[in-house]
Amino acid sequence: MVMKANHLLLQNVLDVNPRTGVIQLHDKRMMLMSVEALGILRSDLITTLGYERAKGFLMRYGWSCGYKAAETLESQYEWKSLKELIFAGPAMHTLEGVVTVEPDYLEICENHLEFGGYWRNSYEADEHIEKHGIEQGASCWTLVGYASGYLTKIFGKQIIAHEKYCRANGDAYCYFVAQTVEKCDEKHLQDLRYYQTESLQGVLEDVYVEMQQLNEDIMESEKIQNELTELFLEDKDLNEITQVIGKKLECSIVVEHASEIYSSYYETGEDEKRITKWFEDEQMEMDRVVEVFNVKSNKKNLGRMIVLDKQKLSHKKQLIINRALMVLTIQMFHYRKLMESKWKQKATFFDDIIQNKLLDPSTVQRQAAMFGFTKNQVKRVIAMKVEPFEKTEEVLSYLIQKHVGQDPFLKDGRVIMIVSLNEQNCVERYATRLIQELHKSFPRVKVHLGSGRAIKSIDLMRDSYLDATRICDFIYLTHPMESKQADYKELEPIMILLQGADQKEMIRYYTETLGEIIDYDSEGQGNLLFTLKAFLDNNGNLQQTADQLHLSIAGLRYRIERIEALSGIDLKTGAGRFKGQLATQIYYALQIISKHNGSFN
Repeated sequence: MVMKANHLLLQNVLDVNPRTGVIQLHDKRMMLMSVEALGILRSDLITTLGYERAKGFLMRYGWSCGYKAAETLESQYEWKSLKELIFAGPAMHTLEGVVTVEPDYLEICENHLEFGGYWRNSYEADEHIEKHGIEQGASCWTLVGYASGYLTKIFGKQIIAHEKYCRANGDAYCYFVAQTVEKCDEKHLQDLRYYQTESLQGVLEDVYVEMQQLNEDIMESEKIQNELTELFLEDKDLNEITQVIGKKLECSIVVEHASEIYSSYYETGEDEKRITKWFEDEQMEMDRVVEVFNVKSNKKNLGRMIVLDKQKLSHKKQLIINRALMVLTIQMFHYRKLMESKWKQKATFFDDIIQNKLLDPSTVQRQAAMFGFTKNQVKRVIAMKVEPFEKTEEVLSYLIQKHVGQDPFLKDGRVIMIVSLNEQNCVERYATRLIQELHKSFPRVKVHLGSGRAIKSIDLMRDSYLDATRICDFIYLTHPMESKQADYKELEPIMILLQGADQKEMIRYYTETLGEIIDYDSEGQGNLLFTLKAFLDNNGNLQQTADQLHLSIAGLRYRIERIEALSGIDLKTGAGRFKGQLATQIYYALQIISKHNGSFN
């Protein structure tokens, strides 16, 4: 009888002897085994051998099953065609209860074969999902091996099957594709290595050797950790510890925070140049492998360790790095605590000064050195608000590293610095440079910076501090979305208002008084605001104002009338001129603040 694949029926190919308990399929002895038991075996192989070795072992097992099934079916029956014999493999796999195979297409052309189809109800996918969950990668390894072995025997040429989709990979179904090796992608040709003969004993011996090597690596990494810990306990600095780590790893490393390098070790000068370029663009392609490890404590970011090596880090180096990170975390946390203690001490004394607490002269003189006060040296307090507020401590840490000697500290949510700046243009240049520097290191941060009056004695620090904080808060109120800075000298005309007035009320006052005039000028209809300022600066003298503005008296009168109509103030009265003077002072103070920000954002 000429056979077709659909002629294969379980009752015709399976013989069960109830007396002896022997089950035969095509004269080959079989046995029933629960899928759950196979799943346990499969899971134990993965746990013992690892994914790659377990995959290879199960694919070889499947290949042998498929090859033997092909031998049996080919010899037992006379087949109508090669296609029918090929389809007999999926039919037999379905009869055995392993998986339901639904062929999708079959193409045979001389020496080439390509076969695709669906695997429904795959026991292997079910077991993998139950034991390991949804994971990346196909997991029907015995089915892939079976298809490869069966088709290789039937077609007479090496066939590689692979799983294009798999439910264990999160796909909706399992789908296989089998091809002759000449047509396979390089990616799937790599599966040939799994079919190389390798005994389980050999695999276990390899695993033992690996475990032995791992144990040696762990012991060596622990030895290095103890050495680094001793250095820390001997109060060696971070740079010395970094040198030891780099030499042990035999590669270049850098420890940094907020783009500021704390310490470094370079194998070569070229590595230093590479790291410098990498900091400029962390996404750039490098001829070295760059690995970044975060140094954290209690979810606070203390910094990063950047490792530069010629190749991907070995498992041994990764173990050493993990141990080194423990010591680095302790070292950097200890340093942070020391700095916080210093900040607290400084902030406490600062509080005593600005709150006018009674301190004896000797204490004041002794503590003045903490803030760098020396005879006849001019100081200023700078107050800085950072947005978003959560970045304040990062900015503070950066300033401590970058501006050595300034010793910034936190006070009421602001960063406070006490700097030696005398001339106003020095203050402006310093503040501008500081904001630009922070923008480069913290692109998304906004900074609102106020500089207080110049002082020569620590007794006057309270005045400079109050100036700085009021200016800082005023800038934040008027320009919350931009980084800006201003100095006491520039805002001196309105400082008395900042000291006692509601700043929001000040903004409302000048807006209501000058709002329509500003709108009128912005529409290009005139220059009324400047005319108003000139008129007020000349104490209401029409002739002097007209001469200054190169206007006729009639032309000036027309402008004054427009100003009075738009603002609602009577400039012929002293009260009216005072109201105008106050509003223009506030307006021009804001313009002074704005002029510093052309390149900040």
